[in-house]
Amino acid sequence: MESDAEAARSSADRLALALEHAGFDVGQEFPALSDAIGHRGTAVVRIGDVLPAVADRLAAALRGDYGDR
Repeated sequence: MESDAEAARSSADRLALALEHAGFDVGQEFPALSDAIGHRGTAVVRIGDVLPAVADRLAAALRGDYGDR
């Protein structure tokens, strides 16, 4: 069975791949994307701060409207 920390790591990896598939440069646009242990001792996926333009593109990708990249 996968530990919580392993699950967070796998989830962060899957998210990074999905973002790349949607056309994002994860290293540049989501540099803080990582797995971590949160303040309450639980495993989390950190996405970090993103620029407004990146957030707009992410919102469009989630809506399925890939428009301008």
